[in-house]
Amino acid sequence: MNPPRSIGRQLNFTAGRMNALCQQLLDPYDLSLPQWVILSCLWREGELSVGVLSDSVGTGLPATSRIIDRMVDRGLVSRKRHRTDGRVMIVALTGKGLELQHLADFHERINEIVLGGFTPDEAALAFDLLKRLQQNAQNALP
Repeated sequence: MNPPRSIGRQLNFTAGRMNALCQQLLDPYDLSLPQWVILSCLWREGELSVGVLSDSVGTGLPATSRIIDRMVDRGLVSRKRHRTDGRVMIVALTGKGLELQHLADFHERINEIVLGGFTPDEAALAFDLLKRLQQNAQNALP
């Protein structure tokens, strides 16, 4: 088979392999990649609203809320109402969530693996090109 030379196809295949790698490395901690991303935001920033987490994670509010629901059930995070705006839900780490903070540099480990054999200049270029692809796609949206 001779597949078309498509940036979208290549990005999808690459993202799929990277997600599988991340999941394999997170399985011993019983974490999904979306859960790690939320924990990572909380480890860096402290308590955050569900809306801010949704924007940071890049998923919609309903999907982010479902991920947080599972994390609350597992005791990784807690939810409470904002002290001045009761419509806003704030997410905070629990002790169990803080215990996983040794995974805060997880993304650096993944970068080392997927950028193996790249020079520092090539790695910087890869980030730059991906950002430009993302921006071009964003600019083409209405």
